[in-house]
Amino acid sequence: MAIVYKKFQNSDYVILVKKGKVINEGKGLTVLCDDMRTNIEVVPAIAYDGAFGFEDIITADFQSVFVQGVITYIINDFMKAANTFDFGFNRNYENKKTVNMDLICKRINNVIKAIVIREVGSRNIRDIIRLADEMSLLITNGLKEDEVIADLGVKILAINVLGINAKPETRKALEAVAREEILKEQDDAIYKRRNAAIEQERYIKENELNTEIKVAEKEKEKKDAELDIEEMEKQRRIKLDMKDMEAKIDLENENKKLVQLESENDKVKADVDAYAVEKLLKAYENVNVALIEALAMGGMDPSKLMAKAFVELGENAAKIGTVNMTPDLLQSIIDR
Repeated sequence: MAIVYKKFQNSDYVILVKKGKVINEGKGLTVLCDDMRTNIEVVPAIAYDGAFGFEDIITADFQSVFVQGVITYIINDFMKAANTFDFGFNRNYENKKTVNMDLICKRINNVIKAIVIREVGSRNIRDIIRLADEMSLLITNGLKEDEVIADLGVKILAINVLGINAKPETRKALEAVAREEILKEQDDAIYKRRNAAIEQERYIKENELNTEIKVAEKEKEKKDAELDIEEMEKQRRIKLDMKDMEAKIDLENENKKLVQLESENDKVKADVDAYAVEKLLKAYENVNVALIEALAMGGMDPSKLMAKAFVELGENAAKIGTVNMTPDLLQSIIDR
């Protein structure tokens, strides 16, 4: 019989079993026991990282892909793990612990591979190579529902799919197709840009044409308005001319009436004058003409008397033979 004394780390979950019954358990226990009658199980209580890589996983369109990633897990049910794997504490414990954790990782990977085969097999190559992030979530959910993982007593902390890669020849073919699609998209983009430029130019020309049409319409409206104004001005002038003409006609009518009235007045006046002359002549019918002439000459100017003399000479020229006038006589007449 040997008495064992051991102080374990907090990263160790210690289970003491005696006669098939657990007599003590916990993290970082200090153990003092008889190793002949007491079994010590030490289960790791820290997280472990593992890797997985699966080749020749066939897609729905019969293409082979390689899926790789990492897994982080921890034992959360220490009794299940102790019952499933040999975590007995002895001199070879560290090597045994490594083998057990690798075995746990392998069994987890087997479950992961089954999930990956199912998910990859339901998608074609183009979809699956872009499915790394979604594949991580699908694997995580699948592990939560798997009974094997529950029986192992482990908890999956993280699943990261680092890549889903096709074979080189498949990748080249996909790259060629993708390159063609990119070039086609580039050509489409150039075509769209050209169409956009043409459409923009057409839009600008339409705007310019619409602007010209509107300007022409405004010019026409302006010209029509000017013509309307001219017509109104013309009508106004015609009306003014008509009014002026009517005024002139009225004036002429008034003038006509005035002339007619003046004519009538002149006629009346002439009749009055003629009547006066007639009465005067009647008054002078019985008067001696020589007497009137003598009375008239009595008050006349000598020059008028001379003129009167010459008039009488002219009237009696047929009866007179010769009349002599000296220059002195003529000069004296002119001087007067």
